[in-house]
Amino acid sequence: MQQHVMPKLAIYKNLIFFFVSFDLSERRHLHVVNRRNYKRSAKIWLDNGTVFEKGLLTDKELRLACKLINGNIEAINEEIDKFMIGKKTRVLKLTLK
Repeated sequence: MQQHVMPKLAIYKNLIFFFVSFDLSERRHLHVVNRRNYKRSAKIWLDNGTVFEKGLLTDKELRLACKLINGNIEAINEEIDKFMIGKKTRVLKLTLK
């Protein structure tokens, strides 16, 4: 049985950004949840910053998540790349740009 690892990549206010190790063979994306509601995450494509699944985030939270991802894409991809080759990842401090 394959184990699913869900590294937390970043936290910004109430938003938590993570990826799922099992998903790394898919088109690169992040999952985003509001820390108060983990039940269903949004799924955002990293190559163009668009929302694939809204999850339980509000439209305002989704806009903020996309803006944060787009403004920090290099650091995000770097951490995912590190994870994929077995290196330890860190939790990023995302900034609005």
